[in-house]
Amino acid sequence: MNATATTISPAWSGTFAGTLRPLAAQIAVTGYLAGFSVLPNEWFHLGWLLLVGAWAFIWKENPAQGLRQPVHPGACLMAAFLLWMTLRSYCSEAFRQGHFSSEVMRGMLGTLLLALFCALTWQTARDREALRTTGWITGILAGCAALISLVLSYFVLPGHMAGERLTNLLVHGGLNPICTGLIFGFSAIWLAALVEGKALPVSRRLAWTLIALLHLAAFFSGSRGVMLALACGHAALLLASGWRRGAAALGVFVITGMLYFTSAPLLAKIAVWRAESAVAIATPTLTHHLHKAVERGDNGRFDIYRAGWNALDNLWLGTGQWGVRDVWQCELQPDPCSMMTHLHSAFFATFVHGGIIGAVMLLALLTHALRCARNIAQQGNATWLALLAFGCGGLLFDGESLTSLATAPRFEGLLFWLPVVVVLARGGLTSTPRAA
Repeated sequence: MNATATTISPAWSGTFAGTLRPLAAQIAVTGYLAGFSVLPNEWFHLGWLLLVGAWAFIWKENPAQGLRQPVHPGACLMAAFLLWMTLRSYCSEAFRQGHFSSEVMRGMLGTLLLALFCALTWQTARDREALRTTGWITGILAGCAALISLVLSYFVLPGHMAGERLTNLLVHGGLNPICTGLIFGFSAIWLAALVEGKALPVSRRLAWTLIALLHLAAFFSGSRGVMLALACGHAALLLASGWRRGAAALGVFVITGMLYFTSAPLLAKIAVWRAESAVAIATPTLTHHLHKAVERGDNGRFDIYRAGWNALDNLWLGTGQWGVRDVWQCELQPDPCSMMTHLHSAFFATFVHGGIIGAVMLLALLTHALRCARNIAQQGNATWLALLAFGCGGLLFDGESLTSLATAPRFEGLLFWLPVVVVLARGGLTSTPRAA
């Protein structure tokens, strides 16, 4: 009896552990992705990834098994890019002189978190159902955050006005509108691709309602970068999946956009109703959204890009990432809107921080990822091509760094690295799953 128990126990234990290992990685990744919408601040958000992710990473299969697997070109490109950008930052003047120690420590921690996230996502990406579950959890929680923020901001909370640029009230008590819009928009595109699947965790009507809500919340962030990202994502989804499967999502995008741009009169009436007196608001304080978008101009971005370009003293090597902010900020005027905290373009920031070498490495990585995403789309799954297009569109005029998760906006891991890692991991599979 004891001998039998001894024989069965290791086998059962091995099977049980083999089941829980990928689940632990999925929990870490899902919690991090959903945390963009619901976790109140970066301590909870990055702390989840650090604690749960470290536990999932340590409790994995024998690392020696990974060494016997063939080297993946996508993984090599990622490692080369991160290694170059990090080594270049170690060689910066600020690092050698011991200046900006807090910025250096934050950058190093962010890079380590990024490496951890990529490793866990690579493991999770090989499971079709795990990706679907992660997408639905992320989208549903984003929808809940969008609904709460819309209702409380436009109808309930004092100090807020119907039609103001929407912020996610669950994060920081009011997340930056650009971050809010990009996070909600990313979830909207993800769900729009997932809703074409056969098995849904909710009714199809409720799923489309959730997609429409997320689109509307993304538009009400008032960010032109978010609208550009949505257009890029839907264009990729339509081109890759065809008119029959992509028309419904495109219709939601167009209808919610029209609702946003024609909603100013209705929102002005809601503002009057909330004031409980038409006299208190003689003229509506809300102008047309299109006029407001045009009036903002470039929001100082061209001045920031010019200052970043002028800060380059070596086009090949760049400036490094840590402790170099004062080099380009000194050219800018005082900033009442706190726009100058970073370079507001992840791709331009890569060029400034890593020079031509860093930019070429990023271009090679992105080109390889796009090729893998296109191959996956040709096999019937346009999800990740659409998300990669959305992320690139959103990061074209925003984002701080592609080599850290501990940036000010923090969304680079969601917009760029999630689709990149997934398409690289799945592109290396001998047989790509049909849908995710």
